[in-house]
Amino acid sequence: MQAFQDGWKNQPAATLNAALPRRIGLGDIPTLPLARSLDMPAQAGFARGSLGIDLSGMQLALAGDGPLAVECSSDAQGRCVLAVRLQDVALQGLHTLNGTQIWETDLDGAGTALPMGTRRRGGSGDDNLHPTWVQTANEQRGKLQNLPGSNGPTLLTTYSNHRAAFNDVFTDPLAYAFQMGWGTPAISGMADDTNKALTQGGVVNDPTKQYGATTYNGNAQTQQLALLTTLTAMATNADSNHPTDATNPYNQAAAATLTFGTSITQNTAVTQITDVPPQTKDGVYDLVQGGSPAAPHSVDDVHNFLNGSPIGGRDAQGNTWTRSLSEDERVFVRKLQADIAEHAARLAARKPVALVKGALHASLACHVYLQFGAQGAEGAPALIDGRVELDGFDLHFDDAAWNAALGDGPAQTARDALSEARFIKSLLHDRIADALERALVQPLAQALLDSQP
Repeated sequence: MQAFQDGWKNQPAATLNAALPRRIGLGDIPTLPLARSLDMPAQAGFARGSLGIDLSGMQLALAGDGPLAVECSSDAQGRCVLAVRLQDVALQGLHTLNGTQIWETDLDGAGTALPMGTRRRGGSGDDNLHPTWVQTANEQRGKLQNLPGSNGPTLLTTYSNHRAAFNDVFTDPLAYAFQMGWGTPAISGMADDTNKALTQGGVVNDPTKQYGATTYNGNAQTQQLALLTTLTAMATNADSNHPTDATNPYNQAAAATLTFGTSITQNTAVTQITDVPPQTKDGVYDLVQGGSPAAPHSVDDVHNFLNGSPIGGRDAQGNTWTRSLSEDERVFVRKLQADIAEHAARLAARKPVALVKGALHASLACHVYLQFGAQGAEGAPALIDGRVELDGFDLHFDDAAWNAALGDGPAQTARDALSEARFIKSLLHDRIADALERALVQPLAQALLDSQP
């Protein structure tokens, strides 16, 4: 190690320069926000929008023949630390200012006309507001998994098979109308009473109690319809040319949902979920354990049912049955389908539109710190650690075309926002340091090790 530490001064710059890559790619940075609401230029195609910037085609260009300053020191453990300074590193790339259409309204016309920003799930915006509900649900999951017979585990497996599709219904912006219908105090009230029935006893679905405008069973039937409608709408959105594709995961989840509903009605000897008799926790478990699974519904069944056609067949006992939407249910399905389609159109229109492009550049310098220590039986030097530290740098955007493309006001707003948007420079700083570290540490260290006598 001492010989290595003494010999670094004799390394010619050409040896190290030859080990350096000439260009290092950084990857693109998608649209970052600059301004919330501005008048848009004519080429945007809409009057008002938000302004953002994305960075693309970024590369670092390293000088290939300049002198390299190398300094040597020792750390607390006596290991050799070489600091190689690189200067005249040039950042080059492109920037694009984008406009995204906005709607300046206080109400969400694509959902339930509730104030914007009130999107809730289960009546609450805090996923951890009711930890006892989650605990109870986990406990019941374990009991179902261990319930004698196959029905309990089958229910859980069916849910798990379609978990991704169900998760999308509760999280994908396309399903916003469903989420608003689910996120109500009525649904929270049902969840609270379900938890109490499971932990304290009593009836789960009290037919005398109102949750909003209907009963527990009434809400359950409405939400099943909402889930079926939303899943099939998401399937159609994924492939409008094949809306009934049986391999689409949303269609498959919808078929499983309809099958579950049919299983409930057949095992409680009713024709509608609204007519399910009051059930205690033990009664529900008896139904799960002793019930007969319904014949699986097809994807065509789901779409026919939502389109107003009757569906039916024979249950496990051989009895014929038929089910179709009531007139009120048809109105509900059509309204939800229209809300989802309208919101999908809004989302499609909110794709960023490129307004003006230009170059970006910066000049910077850095230190590459290489820590060497003795390893192996003979104490040969080896790289222990390496890191890169950047000097400060100024980021420049070629804004010569901004005024003509955006108008004087929006162009100046973009300049002001960029001058204050320290997070953009910070993001680039970290990305540059990471790219240089991955590209330089190993080649420089190896060049130093290979050049030792």
